Amino acid sequence: MYKEIESLYKRAKKGDVKAKVDLLTRLTPLVISSIKRNYNNQREYEDLIQEGYEVILKAIEEYDQNRGVQLLGYIKAMLRYHYLNKHRDKAILSLNKPLEEGEIMDLIVAEEEEPIDTVLKKEETMLLLKALNSLTPRQKKVIVDFYVKNIPIAEIAKNMGISYRTVVNTKISALRKLKRQIVKE
Repeated sequence: MYKEIESLYKRAKKGDVKAKVDLLTRLTPLVISSIKRNYNNQREYEDLIQEGYEVILKAIEEYDQNRGVQLLGYIKAMLRYHYLNKHRDKAILSLNKPLEEGEIMDLIVAEEEEPIDTVLKKEETMLLLKALNSLTPRQKKVIVDFYVKNIPIAEIAKNMGISYRTVVNTKISALRKLKRQIVKE
């Protein structure tokens, strides 16, 4: 395997794009293990992998065989230092940090709703309440318990003294009825 990587490296060093792609593909497990070992952040995996590829491409350009270091060892070290340095690069931002005009705080959008959004929400709520009132008492209780109070179906069944399957069927029929009622309006 090392001879194949050496061969790909030599071709990549000469500018062979396909060799670079093949080299990156073969070194992907090394990139992933370096991320896991040195900067394990699940939310950034895709970006971290791309950064690893950039590090490898830079290492291809900078690698000097005459220094007595193996290519894979050099790449591994470069990846390790890159991901370890990411911890150091995290800067704490202040909302009062000066910008060209104003502060970061000025860029934060207010959470207030537009008047039209408030009216639409109120209208949707009224429509939903009207549709809920068209349900049978059992259907209404199941829907409110499940969606509003977040009670699991098994607990609803136990509280109402009915079977799990009956609660599921009641919920399904209630949702169909709500949908028909809302679409009709």
